[in-house]
Amino acid sequence: KVEKRLARLQDQASSGKAIIRPQDDPIGAGRSIYLRHDMAVSSQYQRNMDKAKNWMEQTESALSHLTNVIARARELALYGVTGTTPPDAKAAIAAEIRQLQAEAESIMNTTVDDRKLLTGTMPEWRVARDVMITTDDLGDWWGDMEATFVQLTEGLCPSDGSEPDEAAIQDALGRLDQWLDKILSARAENGARLRRLDILSEKAMNMDIEHQRLLSNVEEVDLVEVIVKLKSQEAAYQAALAAGARLIQPSLLDHLR
Repeated sequence: KVEKRLARLQDQASSGKAIIRPQDDPIGAGRSIYLRHDMAVSSQYQRNMDKAKNWMEQTESALSHLTNVIARARELALYGVTGTTPPDAKAAIAAEIRQLQAEAESIMNTTVDDRKLLTGTMPEWRVARDVMITTDDLGDWWGDMEATFVQLTEGLCPSDGSEPDEAAIQDALGRLDQWLDKILSARAENGARLRRLDILSEKAMNMDIEHQRLLSNVEEVDLVEVIVKLKSQEAAYQAALAAGARLIQPSLLDHLR
């Protein structure tokens, strides 16, 4: 028994671990497995949060770019709606509006990891035991947005060669204002999700720190205490060996003399 205790203390001193084999502490070993499982699950949630955060940051970037495009179209519409703007200037504005339309379409078709960022079926991420998070499908935006651009270009430079239609331009201008509000609302919603991810990520990191602390309490030893016990056991073992050696010291030759 003394040799077993000595061997176990030596193992603990060299490894720094309280549990070398499950039979050393079955309850502690079970607790260790449970904690490591929780840490693995938490780590997966953290990876999911990182993916979701990347997606939503890309979404914010796309929506910010779209805001700039719509704002530029509105600026041009304000210049083109006045009766003092000559027809050739309105035609030039219409040409730029067509380029803005193409850019807006490109933004709406942005892809990340071979998936549409703003349209179609949105990915879902499990970021906590009972928390799923996703983003909004904006696929119904493009039809009306494209119609607004077309109305604006037709108002500025009608394809049939007629005079510019200031009423159509004015109406398109109002619709552009509505689009700016809608995009701002979508960005606010996306920002709220990003903020929630930050909160969940901070909570997960705090839980991971707590799990590490609990795991350390279960698996790791107090080296000072172990070394003191080891030295004590070694001294007791050496004393026992010395006592045994003194008991068997007389030899057969001593008896013959």
